[in-house]
Amino acid sequence: MKKLNAVVLGIACLFYAKASHAQTVLNTTGSYIWNATDLPRTFNGKLQFSFVKGTEGFPSYGTVLAGGGFNSTQDGAAFQLYFPYSDVHGGKIPKLRLGLYNNQGWSDWQSFYTSANANNIDTDWTAKKVYVVDKIGIGVQNPTEKLAVNGKIRATEIKVDSGPWPDFVFEEDYKLTPLKDVEIFIKENKHLPGVPKAKEIEENGLSLGEMVRILMQKNEELTLHLIDKDKEMKSLKENMDLMKQEIGSLKTNKAN
Repeated sequence: MKKLNAVVLGIACLFYAKASHAQTVLNTTGSYIWNATDLPRTFNGKLQFSFVKGTEGFPSYGTVLAGGGFNSTQDGAAFQLYFPYSDVHGGKIPKLRLGLYNNQGWSDWQSFYTSANANNIDTDWTAKKVYVVDKIGIGVQNPTEKLAVNGKIRATEIKVDSGPWPDFVFEEDYKLTPLKDVEIFIKENKHLPGVPKAKEIEENGLSLGEMVRILMQKNEELTLHLIDKDKEMKSLKENMDLMKQEIGSLKTNKAN
């Protein structure tokens, strides 16, 4: 038991020694007042805390936490995190700036959004690229798709990956459904073959890429039917012209 107590005491002493070695400096307004012009290297190797105001170069009244984990005479290792005093003094969104390397001073203040302020009506998100691992819902609380929007979407162009394009309709071995069979199917099912039923669309929505592919296939099939009908019409016209010639010849012969 004594041996165990000695081990515990040794571990406690080790933690105390580590904590003592990692001491930080906490300064407040009483002993230190910051200005926005203070160089980042001022905070290297320390953690400091102060109340600030706009006349000192900060966005407005608020609280700033600053520090730098690397002790260096160069800028670049420090940060400042600004918390506004109120909606009127400083707004609702914390701001962050970083020390720039090679004695270039501070970066611009950037908004620091959290779950507490990211959905404010006056929040203005600006991003170059956004990568979302799960799902996004706009007007939808629990989206089941990667992007769910309850409302109108306006775009100058929409590109959809629809899978295999239906040019197989023009292959020699493609079996084109006769129009008579299409007529029978429509009478029995009240929709075109290969096209989703109205009830399915109402319940599950419309897959834009899939529907465009289906419509293109139907358009190509319809084109083939028109080509066939055009050939039939030309054949009928040729037969009619031939019959007219024969009738004309018979009339001539009968007159002679």
